[in-house]
Amino acid sequence: MKIKIASIVENSLVDVIGEPSFVIWFSGCNFRCPWCFALPLVEGEGKFVEVDEIIEKIKKNSFAIEYVQATGGEPTLQIDGLEELFSKVKKIGLKCSLDTNSSNPEAVEKLVRKDLIDHYATDIKTRLKEKDYWKLIGVKIEGITERIKESLKIVRKVRFVEIRTTFVPSLLKIEDIEEAWKEAQEIVENAIFVLQQFYPSNDLVDRKFLSEKIVAHRQLVTIAAKIKEKIGLKNVYVRSKAGIEKV
Repeated sequence: MKIKIASIVENSLVDVIGEPSFVIWFSGCNFRCPWCFALPLVEGEGKFVEVDEIIEKIKKNSFAIEYVQATGGEPTLQIDGLEELFSKVKKIGLKCSLDTNSSNPEAVEKLVRKDLIDHYATDIKTRLKEKDYWKLIGVKIEGITERIKESLKIVRKVRFVEIRTTFVPSLLKIEDIEEAWKEAQEIVENAIFVLQQFYPSNDLVDRKFLSEKIVAHRQLVTIAAKIKEKIGLKNVYVRSKAGIEKV
């Protein structure tokens, strides 16, 4: 079976907190977040590669990694290939990480039911209110926030759940992040929360965000600490160009 991918990172120390991982960037996405840094990937650019070819590369790197992560784009749009990939990764003895926008609870449920997710990472863009969410994802998908909530309910069975929010100052208020994290924490009590730095690139979906303010790492730490205390969260991190830091 083939999957359409954009690229592979054979050893990453930033995609799964505290764990070296092999990262596969799946091509294509059902969101069009205006501030996304990967327009070619969103539009489906990439190449079809046999799952077994990727597995051979993973085997060669298996001594140096703990996880294989599927990211994107949106990996669950290729659920059959993703399932085959993760099934073969587990046979090697490695753990599987899914980085998803949580819009496809049917796919998430299928993978969780077969015990194929060890780490679940998801970007919660803003508070889980439909019209607010549409603005952040750049498309109107009816029922999207309910679908995301359903995915979060499903992954309560997963040991390692990471909920991320990228702070784009012109689109988000700190109160939006607080509300998003509060709603997510009510569903997944053991989740880790990560405040991410927005950093523009030439492949932005909407190039007006090239002039967006970059929030410094230390400022992000201060913001994350205030949210952590206000909501009463246990595990909060900041991820930026400077690295990953526990708050």
